[in-house]
This record gives sequence, structure tokens and C-alpha cells, in this order.
Amino acid sequence: MAKLFKKFQSNNDTGFGASASNQARQYIKKDGSYNVTRTGVDFFEQFNPYHDLIAFSWVKFNLLVLATYLVMNLIFTIIYWSIGVEHLGGVIAISPIEKFMEAFFFSCQTFSTVGYGRVNPQGYLTSAIASLESLIGLMSFALATGLIYGRFSRPNIKVLSSKNAIIAPYKEGKALMFRIVNARKNPLIELEVTLMASFFTPENPTVQFVPLKLERNAITSLALSWTIVHPIDDESPLYNLVQTDLEEIDLQLLFFIKAFDESYSQTVHTRLGYTNKDIEWNKKFVPMYKRSDDGSTTLLELALLNETIDVG
Repeated sequence: MAKLFKKFQSNNDTGFGASASNQARQYIKKDGSYNVTRTGVDFFEQFNPYHDLIAFSWVKFNLLVLATYLVMNLIFTIIYWSIGVEHLGGVIAISPIEKFMEAFFFSCQTFSTVGYGRVNPQGYLTSAIASLESLIGLMSFALATGLIYGRFSRPNIKVLSSKNAIIAPYKEGKALMFRIVNARKNPLIELEVTLMASFFTPENPTVQFVPLKLERNAITSLALSWTIVHPIDDESPLYNLVQTDLEEIDLQLLFFIKAFDESYSQTVHTRLGYTNKDIEWNKKFVPMYKRSDDGSTTLLELALLNETIDVG
């Protein structure tokens, strides 16, 4: 097996180490992030709140903003409650719970600088705390506004790939294929794809990274789906290999995509990966797009991205 791969030029400039025993079995996760966990770094050195808040999903970001808003107001409510609700003029509540809620909503109005005016601070201490809260509120909303702008203005490519790669008949031989599609409406043009295979043999535990030749590695635009094809000919490291061979060499496929996003007028990147367990044999992809019934448009069915059928 080792002699089989000697004729292929390995790329040692991938950024991944060459020792198979020192690395996880998967270099790139399904979400496109590197399968690396950093240790030995102080918390404050690795803590980057701006990056984390920008990279959070919208659900997590919104929940964090809401939780921060509620917690900050609860803290100031407790402070007002500790000082004494009698130092808040205009409170009409009688029961302790109602007084606590009045103090809470006064805190919300002060934090957001709305200030309706019915409930107002009385005395220097309460007024000083309310002034501090309004300052913190102004800074918090300014920070949230900046983060929201940063999230909207940040280029973010959303290219979906098929769940599995396939090896199927192709021309007079076979080919490795997978397909991608743009899940968003923003136009992606000038796409370039680099595909690389990583493997090692029992005789040589050093990982080899070999670029795979593609039928085409660039297209003008990703208007529909794109099936990326690597012909398995005598120039391919996968030539004459069967499924058990791919498991033995622990084959992984790493592909890197670069495109120009017209919406942001910027170049965007993403990366994805497959392991040998993600490769299906003797399959072909079901077409994803068709003409609409009235012929006025093309229907791109994203639900069919992973659909395959058997071939003889």
C-alpha cells in the first residue's frame, strides 16, 4: 500500500500536522470548523467576547441580550429594594410583591432611559444609583447596537454540501462526487474549490495530503447546484482502491471554497470535510432543479440535496 502512494506529491503546507498518532480522526467538523481544542492558555487570553458575540447564532445572541437585560434590571431592583421603596416617589403599590414589581419596572424605564415619570428617585443616594443605571443602560444599548451592526455587516457564506460524497460510474471509469448549493439568495460568483485527500498507511504512519484533480475547479456563479467531480483515473490516488482500502488508509476529504459575494462586495471562504465513512459507493445524485409548470422560473429543491439512487 505504501508503494502505491509514493508517486503522488504530498502537500506539506496545509497547516495540519503530519503525525497521524497526534491528531483526531477528523480534521474538519461538519459545520466547517477545525476539530481543534486549545488548552494551556489562560482564560483571559483565550476569552474574546467580541468574536464570540459576533459568531453566536441569532438564537443564542438574542437569548443572551434578553438574559443580560433581565439580570441587570433585577440587580438594580434589588438595590432599590434594599435602600427602601419609600425612596421612590409615585409608588402606589401596597403589597411587597407589587412594590417589588414597581421597582423592577422603574429600573427597566431608567435602564432604557425611557423615564415615564410617575415613579421617580427621591434622595441623593437613590438618584445617584438611578444615574449610574441610566449610564450603564446607555452604554449597554450602544454596545448591543454595535454588535447587531457587526453581525449584519459581517460576510457570511451559507454553502450547503451533500451529507455524503459518492463514488459512481463516470464516463469510462469512476469518479468521486459531492455537490454544493447556495442556501441564500445573495449571489455568489467566481467560485473556486480546492479538494485535498489525507491518508496514511500502516507501513507509513505519516499523514499525506494530496491535492485531487477536479473535472473543473471553478465556475462563474453558483446559481443552482454544483456537483464537484474528481475523476478516479490512473493519476488519482484513489485509483483501484475499494471501500475497505479507504478505511485502512483512513481517507479524509478536505475541500476549501472561495467565492465573491455580491451583496457584501467581498471575498468569502468556507471549508468542509468528509471521512471515509461518509462515502457511498455506486450511487448517483437525484437532480435538484427543474422548470416550473408554467415555464417562468427554475425550481431549486434544496430538500433533494442529499438524495441519491443506486446505479448498477
